[in-house]
Amino acid sequence: MAKSSSPATRDVGSRSEATRTAILQAALRVFSKVGFDAASTRQIATAADAHHALLRYHFENKEALWRAAIAFMFAQQAQELTELYGPERVDASTVEGMKEMVRRYIRYCAAHPEHAQILVHEAMVDSPRLEWVVAEFIRANVQGFAAPLSEHTKAGHTRLADSRLSGIILSAASQMVFVLAPHLRRIFREDVTRPEFVERFADAMITLLFRD
Repeated sequence: MAKSSSPATRDVGSRSEATRTAILQAALRVFSKVGFDAASTRQIATAADAHHALLRYHFENKEALWRAAIAFMFAQQAQELTELYGPERVDASTVEGMKEMVRRYIRYCAAHPEHAQILVHEAMVDSPRLEWVVAEFIRANVQGFAAPLSEHTKAGHTRLADSRLSGIILSAASQMVFVLAPHLRRIFREDVTRPEFVERFADAMITLLFRD
């Protein structure tokens, strides 16, 4: 019969996991601001308020940390899209369900501009990292939207006849408006991260994409 771990062992394990999570969150902040090449593991350790040796204990090198941070980011996205913005399952085969998917996606983009920022750094130059993140996460995410959006396009529910264009517009607009929040605030004197604006933006995107 397997022995259960002692309270002290569990406490150490909890602290270790908390440290690892803090490092991953700090890595996302640093990578999103300066990109992979300009980031350093010492910079990330400082942002995580952790000793550099602990970072090296959890992650073999900067590449391994980057991949772990990306995996952590997409796991968070999956959780938030299904739980934070409504635990009920969305039926994307209906027009209203597809609209709700769009709304949840926009809310996520508003709450996490670092998601788009970190990927923009990678997307500007082809690289093994870009190939990996597309293969591991992005292609599946895109398909989750593309398949039902294509069916709605065929049924005449969307304004554009090309579902790929609808998807590109949705992705680019939903991400960049929040990535450029400081820029837009200076131009229009409006905080695009306010919940009221986010909902207005979601309404506008839905109006642009769908006929009814």
